[in-house]
Amino acid sequence: MTTTLATLFSCAALLLGAPLSAQSGEAGDAQDPTTEKTSEQLADEFLSNFDLVTGVADIASVAEVTLPEGWRWAKGPDAQRMLEAFGNPKDPTVLGLAIPTDYAESGTFMVYQYNDDGHIDDEEPDYDELLTSMQEDTALASAERKKAGYQGMELLGWAEPPHYDKATHKLYWAKKIQFEGEASPTLNYHVRVLGRTGDVEITGVGDISQLRLVDEQCKQLLRATEFVDGQRYSDFDPAYDKVAAYGIGGLIAGKVLLKTGLFAKLGILLVKFLKPILVGVAVLGGLLWKLLGGRSKNADEQVQPAVEE
Repeated sequence: MTTTLATLFSCAALLLGAPLSAQSGEAGDAQDPTTEKTSEQLADEFLSNFDLVTGVADIASVAEVTLPEGWRWAKGPDAQRMLEAFGNPKDPTVLGLAIPTDYAESGTFMVYQYNDDGHIDDEEPDYDELLTSMQEDTALASAERKKAGYQGMELLGWAEPPHYDKATHKLYWAKKIQFEGEASPTLNYHVRVLGRTGDVEITGVGDISQLRLVDEQCKQLLRATEFVDGQRYSDFDPAYDKVAAYGIGGLIAGKVLLKTGLFAKLGILLVKFLKPILVGVAVLGGLLWKLLGGRSKNADEQVQPAVEE
């Protein structure tokens, strides 16, 4: 992990009220606190501010994830607090964060949420047509973002085309989004596990150059995440259960009901170092102008995050 990423762990810890280093001085001291400890130590010190667990994690009492060996889990309040330390707005819908074993080097993590909008018809759309529609809606959203003082953005295409497994009712896809003024696109990696009356949403957060790494990590969690007995897709009972107002296409596009989220990877609002990582972006219709978060035009200082080679 580079000094930049280590510095961000220290700054995030400072925001939480934790000391930067046993050797560091007062705020404003010229000494670099990250030179006294290894990257792993700094990451561990930052994570020590949260109650992390291993093994099996509960998701809204309807599903669970059996964490891969060495992975750690931050429960709802701690997960939300961690995201806030990275410069994200409050989001009570976040149920947990899955933290991989190489977190100190990569800075990647996965955000868990649950949507109880109803049982989703899993007939697949024409993904090429869907992408065209999403690009048009993203252009509308970009114009409104710029009016509000945020960066414009363009949906370049699929970083990973949608894949749906009808046998397991699991879906994943990834998008490339270019923000104005950024040297490279940002990565949106999305995973959904469909259930009886809703879906588990897993969002991989990382840099576009980390696509292969985030892809591997998200697929690990995709295999490890299941609904509990009575809540699986096959348990749907049309006589009692509600049906979602959208299908697979609406789920990928963002659904009719606006569902937005903008998570910074590491502290863009805290120290203006890393570009924001867009997740959960709704790209359907004129409601997109309500997109929240993002980087202001005045936030110019950036350092690129460490990437996987």
